Amino acid sequence: MLHGLSDALRRARAVRSGEGAAAFAELTAPVAGRLRAALVLQCAATVLGLVPFLGIWAIGDAALDDRATAARVWTWVAVVVAGAVFACAARLAAYGLSHRADLQVADTVRRRIADHLSRVPLGWFTSGAAGRSLDALHNDVGDLHPAVAHGKLDVAASIIAPVAAFGWLLAADWRLALVVAVPVATSFGLYVRALSGAEERMRLVPLGLLAVTSTVGALVRDLPTLRVLGGPGTRPEAAAHRAADQLRDGLRIAVAEQESRGSRAGALISPVVTLTLVLGTGTWFVAAGWSRPVDLLPFLLLAVTVSGVQRIAETGTSLRVGYAAAGRLRAVLDLPTLPRTDAPREPEGHRVELADVGYGHEPGSPVLHGIDLVLEPGTVTALVGPSGAGKSTLAALIARFHDPDTGQVRLGGVDLREMAPETLYRRIGFVLQDSVLLRTSLRDNIRLAVPDAPHDRVVAAARAAGVHERIQALPKGYDAIAGEDALLSGGERQRVAIARALLADPPVLVLDEPTAQVDPEAEAHIQRALSRLAAGRTVLVVAHRLATVTRADHVVVLDRGRIVERGRHPDLLARDGVYRQLWRALEGEAPLDDTPDTPAAAGTARAGADPGPRTAVVTSPVPVHGEVPR
Repeated sequence: MLHGLSDALRRARAVRSGEGAAAFAELTAPVAGRLRAALVLQCAATVLGLVPFLGIWAIGDAALDDRATAARVWTWVAVVVAGAVFACAARLAAYGLSHRADLQVADTVRRRIADHLSRVPLGWFTSGAAGRSLDALHNDVGDLHPAVAHGKLDVAASIIAPVAAFGWLLAADWRLALVVAVPVATSFGLYVRALSGAEERMRLVPLGLLAVTSTVGALVRDLPTLRVLGGPGTRPEAAAHRAADQLRDGLRIAVAEQESRGSRAGALISPVVTLTLVLGTGTWFVAAGWSRPVDLLPFLLLAVTVSGVQRIAETGTSLRVGYAAAGRLRAVLDLPTLPRTDAPREPEGHRVELADVGYGHEPGSPVLHGIDLVLEPGTVTALVGPSGAGKSTLAALIARFHDPDTGQVRLGGVDLREMAPETLYRRIGFVLQDSVLLRTSLRDNIRLAVPDAPHDRVVAAARAAGVHERIQALPKGYDAIAGEDALLSGGERQRVAIARALLADPPVLVLDEPTAQVDPEAEAHIQRALSRLAAGRTVLVVAHRLATVTRADHVVVLDRGRIVERGRHPDLLARDGVYRQLWRALEGEAPLDDTPDTPAAAGTARAGADPGPRTAVVTSPVPVHGEVPR
């Protein structure tokens, strides 16, 4: 309920601004003619729906008239039946047209969003906006339905029926019609008064909800520590109690007065009150000789319809919901897209070059400055630096998650902006810190980039990634659905992603510390798989632990968005620069002539232990060249 109230206020703001209505008109433009026809039919159906009431009154008048003939009565019976039939047919036709229009709008909008999102920079999704795009495709498109299929039709009916009915009652007996109008006008005034200031009162409710959510989350997280270490007077639940009191006070202010006024407004026009008022006043009019008994019949039949003018606000809700959803959908469709060239070029080779590259996530706030870097085929380049130096941003530019603000990123001598996306992503693969598996079979997850790959190649890639045995142990094997039949750990998901990259066989590979969030045992499996994956490719490794890059062909040190050092690990360690300072801070002091020769040794030398077999501890994504399944 509270969520609905706050949403209603937010939607009302969108309607006042006019942006939501304009967006709704633009999204429904292809079916505007069909919706207008539906609206005309609904207006006709509403007027025709009053004809049976007119016929019933005429039949009653004829029954009390000694001069009335049977033909006259049957004529009105025919009018009643015809009015009901035509009203029903017109209404069915109206809603049939509007629902078909709704289906077309939903299909068109979903296709437009899907097509548009396919051209939005991938960095938009990795920044946490994937949920927003899913919400647009599902919830916001769903919110268009009541507005397209019902909105204007219901509003038209809620306006025309009371107005037409009241016009008839005025013609029948203006005095009794005014008696009917008084409670309706009073109720409308109370309803408007109940809504006045509602936005200001409701501001306290989302603040209270936010306080409750945050404090309860903190309580669940911190309760064990507080119970063990808290002093005798510590009450870990006190903050949650205060937040609950804040929410209660906000609800009392926001809802109590509004609901009490709204209840009084609804009670005034309830059918029981309305009919009692009409019957009592009408009986008095008849007794005074001001009206005939039969003239009370239309008032008894239509007084409730007149009081239904209150439904205008209710029926308008679907339009407000639709306008707000249309505004959010329009915002998604207005997202800037990566430009596509009309004359795509094919790269020659797999040399990656960054020439004077500058980039900022926001205008005026550059993250990278004047980056010049070359990644030669068959080499491994490690990118290191302090947190926030721009390492992941630089790697994302190579995969064209964004376009640089200045300079060029080239593959095989061709600017990435001059290549077709399918050409680019056949040549560049990447494994991120937390790989995502689609909710489909593990087989299809592995062959995502090569949908027609035979099963034996899928198995070979899974074996090379060290995940074949785990998949085989599942009841459904490679047919197991990720997230349903196959609940894999983070390390196992990474190995499935590596198998996917092995099968895709990209000549350029970007690794953004894919072992950063797994345990040591899983890390060893992943490192062996990465060694196979990286063999013979152009590789960029974003490293947060310096011991993992001691065998890289090139180490590039990034600091505050600029390249400050380059070289091999021993050379950089010999200098008293940023790299040595990072090594001291992260790995501790190490003798220059005792630099580990192998990834395994790098992991054990720091602890002063015997390194043991090379495969016991593997800490580096830098490749140990091996065979890659083709």
